[in-house]
Amino acid sequence: MPLNLLLTVQQVYDELGLTRPNSVIGNSDQQVRQMLAFTNKVGRDLVRDFEWRRIIRENIFETTASRGGTALVSSANTLTGFSSASSLAATGDVVTGSGIPQWAEVTVVTETQLTLNVRCTGSASATTSCTFARQYYDLPADFDRQVSRTQWDRSDHRIMYGQKSPQLWQWLKGGIVTSAPYYRYRLRGNRMQISPVPGSRLVLANEYISSRWISSSTAADPTLSTYAADTDLSVFLDDVMVNGIKFHFLKAKGLEFAVELGEFNRSLSYAKGQDTPAENLSLAPEPADILIGQINIPDSNIAL
Repeated sequence: MPLNLLLTVQQVYDELGLTRPNSVIGNSDQQVRQMLAFTNKVGRDLVRDFEWRRIIRENIFETTASRGGTALVSSANTLTGFSSASSLAATGDVVTGSGIPQWAEVTVVTETQLTLNVRCTGSASATTSCTFARQYYDLPADFDRQVSRTQWDRSDHRIMYGQKSPQLWQWLKGGIVTSAPYYRYRLRGNRMQISPVPGSRLVLANEYISSRWISSSTAADPTLSTYAADTDLSVFLDDVMVNGIKFHFLKAKGLEFAVELGEFNRSLSYAKGQDTPAENLSLAPEPADILIGQINIPDSNIAL
């Protein structure tokens, strides 16, 4: 059974020859508080260090179908004539229509007016059909980073290409020919931006590394990124945590820490090597054929 926070800190104290505390969370002793800070630091550093299987999560979400409406397009950067603009568009949505520049985005929404990030070329005297599509989708609250090459469009059974650079993204927004059957994406802030902007409902999925590495029981998934109780459990191996805490403690005190650092690196190396089974590697790898070919066509029962 893994050590909880209190047992982990007590193990560190025992190995350093110090008097063990009876509690950690809420303890006013400055050294115990320092040990708690090092324990949280070691855990956060481990999250960033490796794609641990216990903190890999799957994110499945649906895109929003585009909405259609009519508006008066003026030569300013506003669309007017709405009775309920908030039901058609939200901040960040992309608007298309006659007199509206390419990749115009909504910046302000009121019930009767939408403000865009660019000026339009209309006269505000004729009603124009507009389409509003959502390009931004929120990342999970515990998102730390994405697992590479896991972003898929499950509706069309196609991989999505990303992370795209700012230079390429500006080409996608301003180039002459930028549409393709495959969606591209980039992470911007705490959201995912998709191009071309989906016009229909799609099911998209990817895997990511969670920032949460602490659970309240052995059977529970991690729900915390900082210890909240003495009984909380880390997803990382006990010896990795203990050795890491000892190293940081001795370093902070200005004491010799070479042996403890070596023990930490060795236990970390073991933990990484044993965390997940290794896949079979080919001496002559070839990229998978995304079209029908000899490796993916059925041997029989082909529907004609």
